[in-house]
Amino acid sequence: MYNFDKVIDRRGTSSLKWNFQDDFGQHDGLIPYWIADTDFATLPDIMREIKNRCEHPMMGYGAPLPPVYDAIQGWWEKRHQWKPEKEWMLLSFGVVTGINFALETLVEKGEKVLVFTPVYDPFFAAVEYSGHTLVDCPLDYHDNYYTINWELFEQELKNGVKAVVFCNPHNPVGRVWTYQEMEMLTDLCAKYQVYLLCDEIHADFGLDRPYTSAGRFEKIYDHLLVYTAISKSFNMAGLGSSCIMIPDKDVMNRLIETYEKRWMFGPNEFSYVAMEAAYKHGAQWMDEQCAYLKKNVEYVTRFIKENMPEVQMPKHEGTFLMWLDMSCFRKSSDELTSIFASQYGIALGNGAHYGRQGNGFMRLNIGCSRETLKPGLERMADMYKQYYK
Repeated sequence: MYNFDKVIDRRGTSSLKWNFQDDFGQHDGLIPYWIADTDFATLPDIMREIKNRCEHPMMGYGAPLPPVYDAIQGWWEKRHQWKPEKEWMLLSFGVVTGINFALETLVEKGEKVLVFTPVYDPFFAAVEYSGHTLVDCPLDYHDNYYTINWELFEQELKNGVKAVVFCNPHNPVGRVWTYQEMEMLTDLCAKYQVYLLCDEIHADFGLDRPYTSAGRFEKIYDHLLVYTAISKSFNMAGLGSSCIMIPDKDVMNRLIETYEKRWMFGPNEFSYVAMEAAYKHGAQWMDEQCAYLKKNVEYVTRFIKENMPEVQMPKHEGTFLMWLDMSCFRKSSDELTSIFASQYGIALGNGAHYGRQGNGFMRLNIGCSRETLKPGLERMADMYKQYYK
């Protein structure tokens, strides 16, 4: 059994979440529920193997050994019913870096790239800064539930979209897309020969149902890139590593060429060690983390219903990020962010960052002990009493 109730003081470390809160008008001091890393101590096996690696007196140029690929493959086969071939795996830096390079490599500048909003905000930058035209395909939102507008989506594909950057499970709205939804998505991308860049970094956080990888649908293999990492699952974002799974050999070779032209040859030495340890030894830890997060979801849901009844909560199916509809305050997300930070000492994710459909919403990171979560909810309730009319 692992202790997810343990509170770890991260102040005084290089933690962006706790020590660099300039976006909220101060350097530190707020209780943070914003950026998407957790406050859980990572899997002890990972830290042990990193320490063991540090015992070696040399730290030269590195490349992953075969057991790293074995561990990744085994994890995905056992937990996600997909066995990616080892030669499909490109170990790289962060997921967003990989999306940038893929768009630059596979899609002509100026061509259309589609995202489903509200969505993880670096997607916007990845599309625009790589020289492409962003197409916003808003998710439908009814009865506190998000779905894809399939008619609108197909129309945008007909209008010339060349790539889709997709989030599965979805950050920030918390959807875990069903098998049927993933089948429809991959069917349409295959029909129109559109690249599907599928960010599956939250794959291990299917809380209400197991998530379905785009990799399970072979019809899209010639236009598919699946992105994952240990950064969310095992709280290892500081390593800046990821794995891109690319079934098509030509797509893989083109992307490798782009990386090599920039002398980018993979993440650091500790990333390989951490990946192998995480995927070989992390199953029980991951199961217990998800069980703890499900209890956090229940706790937040109950607290808000009892203390902030007009705040709406879209149905939460996965990730450790809850999406709160605070439009009852009739304030913008910018205003809400400022009020929470300046008057109540808490930092929440600004919903407007995720697209115009997110204005009036806030994102709450529940990846922490309930002892850490409780004061934030109490301060939100105080704000509700003061500002809800």
